Formats: sequence, C-alpha cells, structure tokens
Amino acid sequence: MKIVFLFDSTYPYYTGGIETWIYNVCERMADKHEITIFNVKNFRKDDSMGSYHDINKKVKFISSKNLNHIPIIAPFVRSYLALLNSNITVHAMRKNFKRWIDAKEKCYVISLGTVFAAKTARLLKKEFPNIVSIVSCRSLHPEVLGESYPGVKNIALRLEKKNLEAADLIWSNGEDTYEALRRKGFLSTIIRNGIDVNKLNNIKAYDFAQMGLEGKKVIVTIGTVQKIKGYYELIDAIEILKKKYGFELHLVGIGKGNIEKFYRYAEKKEVREYIHFTGEKREVISYAKAADLVACLSGGSGYGMAALESMLSKRPVIAWNSPVYRQLIENEKTGYLVKAWDAEALAEKIYNSWGTITKKSEVGEKAYESVQKFDWSYVIADIENSLKQI
Repeated sequence: MKIVFLFDSTYPYYTGGIETWIYNVCERMADKHEITIFNVKNFRKDDSMGSYHDINKKVKFISSKNLNHIPIIAPFVRSYLALLNSNITVHAMRKNFKRWIDAKEKCYVISLGTVFAAKTARLLKKEFPNIVSIVSCRSLHPEVLGESYPGVKNIALRLEKKNLEAADLIWSNGEDTYEALRRKGFLSTIIRNGIDVNKLNNIKAYDFAQMGLEGKKVIVTIGTVQKIKGYYELIDAIEILKKKYGFELHLVGIGKGNIEKFYRYAEKKEVREYIHFTGEKREVISYAKAADLVACLSGGSGYGMAALESMLSKRPVIAWNSPVYRQLIENEKTGYLVKAWDAEALAEKIYNSWGTITKKSEVGEKAYESVQKFDWSYVIADIENSLKQI
C-alpha cells in the first residue's frame, strides 16, 4: 500500500505521543508498504540533541516551511499568528503533495489531527479522487488548541466538522475518544497507542542520585509540561502534603513545555525546591522505573503513551478517575484512581496510602500484565486490517 502521513509538526525532533506513535507505526510498516511523511521543516535553533527517533531509511520525508515559531506574546495576537501559520502550513503541504503524487495511483492519506492536517487532506481529496482520506483523532484537538490559543477553539471545531464529514474513515485512539466523536455525530474505528514491550523491558532504572534525590520520596510524571497534563494540581498536592501533613515529596516532570511558568508557580506555592523538570528525554520509562510512584494526570484522551509506559514500569500508577484512565486502570488492582482535577484528593490519597501504594508490588505487577496486549504488533495488525476494509 502507498501510505502518506500528514503531520503539522517537526517530527522527528519531539518525543510527544503522536511523534512516538508515528515512529513506531512507520518503523514497522515500512518494510511492507511505501511510507511517506509530510511534516514541517525543523526550526529548532539548538539542535544539539538531534532527532529523538531513529528513522527507518525506507521512510521518505517531505518537509514544508512555515513561520517556524509562535513567540510567547499577547494571547490573542499569538492566536492570530497560530492561525496564519497553520494556513501557511496547509498551503505548503498541498503544494508539496501535488508535486509528489501520481494522480492515477491509489493513495491512503492519514491525517494526524482533526483540524489543520485533516484540512489539508480534505482539500487534496477534492483534487485527487484516488486519495483515501483517514483522519486519526489522537486527542480532542480543537479543545487542546483552545487552551493554548484563546479564540481558536470555535474556529477549530468548525474546521474539524468539515474535515470529518469529508473523510473516508475516522480513527480514534481509545473508547473515550470514540465516545467524544460519537457525541459530535461521527463513528470511528479504534486504533490504540502501543508499546514496545521487549525494548522497554530492557531499559534500566534511572539513578535519582544524579539529581541529588537519593533517599528522597519521588513521584514522576511524563508528558508535555502544560496545564492539561495536571501539573498545577500536582504542584498544589505537593504543597498540601508539605504544609498539611509535613510530608516531603519531590516531583520529577519529564517533557517539553513552558517549564519556567511552572517553576514560578511552585515558587509562589513555596515548594520550588521539590519541583524538578528534566526537559525531553529519550527513554522516559527509566525515570518511571526508579520512582516511588508515577502520576498520570492528563486531561487528553485515548490510551495515553505515558500511561502505558508507566504501567509497564511495574511501579504503582496514580491517575484521575476519568474515562481516559478508567479504560486502562482497574482501581486498587492495576493502579489507583482519584477524583479528577482535585489536588486535595490527590494529596490525601498519596499521604494516607503511601506505605501501601509504594510497597504493594502486586499492583505494579498486575498493571504490567494488563498492558501486554498493547504491544505494537497488535496495533499494526489493526491498522492494516482497517485500511484493507476501505
């Protein structure tokens, strides 16, 4: 099969969930299928880290230029620039696609995201009838955009509706995403995230002594450092633990994002010394394996990569009692669920159950067993079967 992925980011330079999904899918499909990725040209000024994913040489890349960077300025100005930048990206991708495509050949075009990447596919499908358009809904995209760019949400929702109506097939990444799309009037096929069980099993635990945390109580969280990932609630919980219970817990956050904003928030809450951000890391599971506890507090959707890898670490996981995590975690058996977005409940659960949670290894073991079915081999089989049925 001739398969194209449309992705409006600078893959492979980030370690986010979508980037990791593309890497693992393409790595495993490139030997059997012709894979091309249309992405945005890398704009990182400091490229000392290089690519985060080693790319299969059989995978082709066609990169498009855009405005490259949206500076952190007045929110509504930033929103306007983001919209302008996205439309420039759509135009550039269409232009590059037209140069590349054989109009007579059937081509599966998979848009990673329901808004701007899917808009590109919708417009291309009008010009090239042999395109089979698949929109992969990896998150509640308009809602997430609305958090970062005020005023964009309603525009994104209207675009999403048009894009989904024009698609030949829609993929969702979990039961919760499936239900969210169904409420919007769209049926989808669930294509889960996956994990490389064998590879992750062989990664050793990180030594927290390198961060001066030897002998300290450590909770790890993995994911882009932003509000929707529960960082404010985690910092609030650490403040409550210290001031109310005299319980000192160190947070190690792994991921890209506006780290300084959360350091300032921790300073305001008088817990700055307990907050540690590492930035992006390749083998994030090494930190989870070394932690006393792993927090999964995303307000996103689907089978989150961070949650899957955390459960594979055999360390106890604490998460929001929300549809995102209820589809993965059985409370008190394969992890611990607490009231969503409630820092007080989170702190209370950690404090009252610390000895039980951190020593009850059977919970971590059962979590490990429960995520074996998410190995990438099963995900690839689901993708191929889905494409064959169109």
